[in-house]
Amino acid sequence: MSKAILNAVAAVLPKAEHRHCARHIFAHWHKTWKGDEMKLLFWKIAKAYNLADYNDALEELTQLNVDAATAFKGYKPEVFCRAFLDTTMKTDAITSNIAETFNGYIIQARTKHLIFMLEDIRNNLMQRLVVKRQQMEKSTSILCPRIQQKLEKEKAKASNCDVIPSTDTLFNVNYYLDQLVVDLEARTCSCRKWDMLGIPCCHAIACIFFQNKEAEEYVDKCYWRQEYLNAYSGSIPPIDGERYWPRIEYHLDPPPIKIGPGRPRRNRIKDPFENPKKPGHLSRTGIEMTCSVCQVKGHNKRRCPNRESAVVAEAYSSSSS
Repeated sequence: MSKAILNAVAAVLPKAEHRHCARHIFAHWHKTWKGDEMKLLFWKIAKAYNLADYNDALEELTQLNVDAATAFKGYKPEVFCRAFLDTTMKTDAITSNIAETFNGYIIQARTKHLIFMLEDIRNNLMQRLVVKRQQMEKSTSILCPRIQQKLEKEKAKASNCDVIPSTDTLFNVNYYLDQLVVDLEARTCSCRKWDMLGIPCCHAIACIFFQNKEAEEYVDKCYWRQEYLNAYSGSIPPIDGERYWPRIEYHLDPPPIKIGPGRPRRNRIKDPFENPKKPGHLSRTGIEMTCSVCQVKGHNKRRCPNRESAVVAEAYSSSSS
């Protein structure tokens, strides 16, 4: 909507990677290509970490609908699909949820006058820095708690990997029908999940366990507990209230406030398919419904042709039990 932002980012942050929000792209794409199967294939393609998985998922979409696949490629997958994104950022985020979260965090403050809006944001952030730091100080692990949970999930899947060493740091890993290459020294894996996230994937963890080492040591330093504490070590100083501000004798009036016609806007402009009662959630418009009685797609239980037989069968089973 605001294409001038692209020029500003390119001028101010020339080395920054610019990604598009996959959720908004899906909202536009899904207007034409509807259905649960289309939705699952879209996110399967967008969330693929490597080109092999990306091409397989795209081929699956092409077999289902050639026009849908052509339309998908028209949205420049290079800027919102994980298979093409830069791995130096150590994040696999392909949505603008972070910005939307902060927007919801200051939604009440945005309705106030500029000075009081900034004061509310300052108070909230000042308190947040202290709360987050105190919560992390209670942790005793090397990693942040949420990162440790993700690592434990990968550890559970590592038992399905068969490790074949080439050198002390280079391995072949057989995972079901896949064969991948893991380099512990370069901290890379053919699946690219470790490269992009900075958290060892199950293939890498199997190699780490093969070397009798701890997986936590191979997690990127940005996820370590100490780095988190360093990030939150700063503080925002408190400020006296307006009654204690110094007064000046010079008569200074604020600039006139020009109020435009209509009610002032509080929220961002929402997508036509977004649910107004649940900000950030797309409505179920265009999603193919599934009957809870006969489990057949295309109708619900109210219009189910097999509803009476299902009710009779349920009554018979309850009476016999």
